[in-house]
Amino acid sequence: MPTVSAAQALQDLKSSHTRCISTGLNLLDAFLQNRESVSSDVEPLYGGISRGKVTEVYGPPGVGKTALGMQLAASALHAGEGVIWVDASHPVSGTRLSQILTSFKPSLPQSPTKEARTLPDLLETFTHFSTPTLAHLIALLSHPTQHFPPRNTGLIIIDSLSTLISSEFPRTVDSTATPRKPGAPNPSARKFPILQYLITTLQKLAATRNIAIVVFSQCVTKMRPGAGAVLVPAINTTAWELGLDCRVALFRDWSWDDEEGRLVDDARLAQIIKAEGIAVPEGRARLAGFSIADNGLTLLTLPTIPTLTSPHAPAPLIPSTTTTPTLSLPLKRKLSATDLEIPDSEGEDDEDYGWAEEDEEDVPPPPPQWQGSEDHLAPGEGGELEAEEIDVELNFEDELVEGRGDGEQKERSGIGRTEIEDSEDELAL
Repeated sequence: MPTVSAAQALQDLKSSHTRCISTGLNLLDAFLQNRESVSSDVEPLYGGISRGKVTEVYGPPGVGKTALGMQLAASALHAGEGVIWVDASHPVSGTRLSQILTSFKPSLPQSPTKEARTLPDLLETFTHFSTPTLAHLIALLSHPTQHFPPRNTGLIIIDSLSTLISSEFPRTVDSTATPRKPGAPNPSARKFPILQYLITTLQKLAATRNIAIVVFSQCVTKMRPGAGAVLVPAINTTAWELGLDCRVALFRDWSWDDEEGRLVDDARLAQIIKAEGIAVPEGRARLAGFSIADNGLTLLTLPTIPTLTSPHAPAPLIPSTTTTPTLSLPLKRKLSATDLEIPDSEGEDDEDYGWAEEDEEDVPPPPPQWQGSEDHLAPGEGGELEAEEIDVELNFEDELVEGRGDGEQKERSGIGRTEIEDSEDELAL
């Protein structure tokens, strides 16, 4: 029985066209497989969305997420596989899907004996679901049966998952401003466990059935200090990001002139944020330009002049050859080379802090109201109070109770005298 090495088996798996679903854009397919070259001189390299993994595509509305999903669905259907489309926000356009399926041209080589499939044959393996709430989606994905997903299913597309998350866990000003009562349930606390359970369910379904799962979501605006407003994915928890094998951002912020001098303004850009489980460094932006035509997606050639920069990466698209002027800062000098002397640093005692004895003679005497204050702060020699001070305090207390009855006056005077005698005994001890 013939055997092959593990390295040869891994190489055959990577070069197999059945492990990926093509987007119809060769450059984007290579970037999704964490490659910078489109093809190899030795053997052809296939790329696209990996099977058995979860891929997220996010971007603002109208950027082309649904069009990219239809292109992936057409590629899988023409390869003879089944597709499951789950609508979470709006139904898929049947007219537009039929138009793309009819005009789609497979990028992979087809067998000459294989007949072209008609539109009814393609739609027989296309399954559509609609999930109005997040609970419907979790129930659909977490309980697979023998009939779901159907056999020979190669692609599952979930359109606008972030809509269900936002509907289930809305962000309102009143909910954050109003303090909650102690012990009251917090609905937003369930968001993170549910997202972790959802991404785990998607990973398990993709790995056990060898299905490529693509999730489309919206993006939100976030203010970052020093960077201004940036677009970030609407689902940006750590557990969700770790479960993704690939992440793609779509935007349409650029315009340029092509080789013939015509303005190209109806263009979309796909930036690879994460590919094959590896995050792309910010300084090495991988961008693929495309436009949306009647027959699907069309690849665009990006300009070579770095006139604009990517909104998701601080580095320019193509490294510029121009040099920026640098400012020369003055060098610091050592203290020993400056002939500077710190006052009162030498020749004097550290405990005096620069205070000389003759300075005490120049100090003015304390004000009159300070005289005798030290007698009240500390007791005299022997630790006992003198009798004169006790009599003064007793007479002062007698004046306070003047005007009342004699019995009450004597009683209060006796109480005051007793307290002073006790305090005198304590001080004597």
